[in-house]
Amino acid sequence: MDRVLINIKGVVQGVGFRPFVYNLAKSLNLKGTVTNTSDGVAIDIEGEDITSFIGRLPKEAPPLSEINKIDISPMPFYGHKDFEIVKSRDSGSFTLISSDVSICDDCLKEMLDKNNRRYLYPFINCINCGPRYTITNAVPYDRHNTTMSVFKMCDECESEYNNTSDRRFHAQPNACSKCGPHLEFKIQDSKFKIYEKENPVESSINLLKQGGIVAIKGLGGFHIACDAANKDAVERLRERKRKNNKPFALMAPDIETIKKYCEVSEKEQELLTSNKRPIVLLRKKTAQDNSALLPDSISPNNLYIGFMLPYTPLHYLLFYYPSDFQLPNFDALVMTSGNISEEPIVVSNDEAVSK
Repeated sequence: MDRVLINIKGVVQGVGFRPFVYNLAKSLNLKGTVTNTSDGVAIDIEGEDITSFIGRLPKEAPPLSEINKIDISPMPFYGHKDFEIVKSRDSGSFTLISSDVSICDDCLKEMLDKNNRRYLYPFINCINCGPRYTITNAVPYDRHNTTMSVFKMCDECESEYNNTSDRRFHAQPNACSKCGPHLEFKIQDSKFKIYEKENPVESSINLLKQGGIVAIKGLGGFHIACDAANKDAVERLRERKRKNNKPFALMAPDIETIKKYCEVSEKEQELLTSNKRPIVLLRKKTAQDNSALLPDSISPNNLYIGFMLPYTPLHYLLFYYPSDFQLPNFDALVMTSGNISEEPIVVSNDEAVSK
């Protein structure tokens, strides 16, 4: 019987790597342990089929992972009885954490399914998507080292977390409406008094449709949003941001909507729809193209507009609440960083209210 210690460095935390290792080892009837360390993932493994395990490890690794280095050391046979995911170790080193990942198709379908227990839950996530880097306070990447540590999982979420065949197996931010974070909607009246309103998503949509400006907390800070088709709202936002003629970034519900306003190449579409959801500079269509036009004040004196697609559950709810994929609430929203021009982005709730 063989035994080896495998140390893996790279983007291997927050990407479903330990569950992947666990299921691969079990499928090959191998015994041992896998754990996060502060410099990667450590696998202590023994059995007859280690060569196959080592060969398949980099080839079948989770798509969000990135292996930079694999060190393999022979070890004396120990006699593990099973294969387990064990408590993480902090060796005082450094490891890479996955960037935040846009909501996956499975979570999106669940969120808009009236029969699903996470229907309309704006913090839905799984091992394949959701916040990673933004919520990490320390490594190794475990729930107690993230901002989710204050939310204790309910029985149903904990059952998913411990189920080896569930896509939320060891998903650290796992939560639902019973046990996870919730939204708040606060509005300031003419006397600068702050009020809370029920149904934050619906209230935000209604305010945006009325030409209002809404600060939306997302991954890493606040966006300031308005209806991109509302010329007055766009100009008021520009005045408040003191942005002069700098272009605003836009968010559209889908790629087809973006194509109404801009030329989109195959490569640009690939970038827009990737799980990183970057802002992509696209060439505007003109009136001669018989295309829809947006207010000039979005990107004045510029042939290009920066577009992105939704990447958080909340973004999709703003476009599709409560569940209709056929008719979005908006063609596009201005989504500009939550700061006055040249100042740092606002990240705290108190600072957002004060500004």
